[in-house]
Amino acid sequence: EIGEAPNSFRKTLRGKIVETPHGLRAEVGERALPASIAARLASGEITKVRVIGQGTAAVAGRSMAAVLDQLADGTLDVDPITATELSGFHLRLDMADTLIVAVSQSGTTTDTNRTVDLARGRGASVLAIVNRRNSDLTDKADGVMYTSDGRDVEMSVASTKAFYAQVAAGLLLGYAIAEAVPGAKGTDHPGEQELLHALAELPAALE
Repeated sequence: EIGEAPNSFRKTLRGKIVETPHGLRAEVGERALPASIAARLASGEITKVRVIGQGTAAVAGRSMAAVLDQLADGTLDVDPITATELSGFHLRLDMADTLIVAVSQSGTTTDTNRTVDLARGRGASVLAIVNRRNSDLTDKADGVMYTSDGRDVEMSVASTKAFYAQVAAGLLLGYAIAEAVPGAKGTDHPGEQELLHALAELPAALE
């Protein structure tokens, strides 16, 4: 599993860090960030982002939340939280202003999927980071970003390569969300360019 991590990381990044006249840019595609959600971020309808998961997926989600919070520069209320904490203590009757980013290796984590159902029922939008195509979570989410190529189907034991890939996917999705929000730093800041360059070089460094 550890030996397979560089290739899994590389496949997660593939085609998503692009060179532009203004430097590197994260392009995750409409499957991962649908135009309808990007428009609601741009209009200010979505003001809160909650990154959820259980176990190692929740830990990977914290890295995405940290980067998104920095990029959003106060324009979004970003918080990483376990799925059980969100469903137990932080649900509101109206969550139309909230974007849930659910991180799961298998896409079948009961606590995460149940929390997604509860949040969606209250009007929240949902994006998923998952490594298994056609899993339960992909059916529940408005947009899906696959780790690796969506076919690393380990379902019961958290693997090193899946964790690294979740971190990579979360950073890319964080950049894409921030770019949709007026007033956020996006990828123009020199420090963010440095991070994108480092992200692109990481698979070779892992090898």
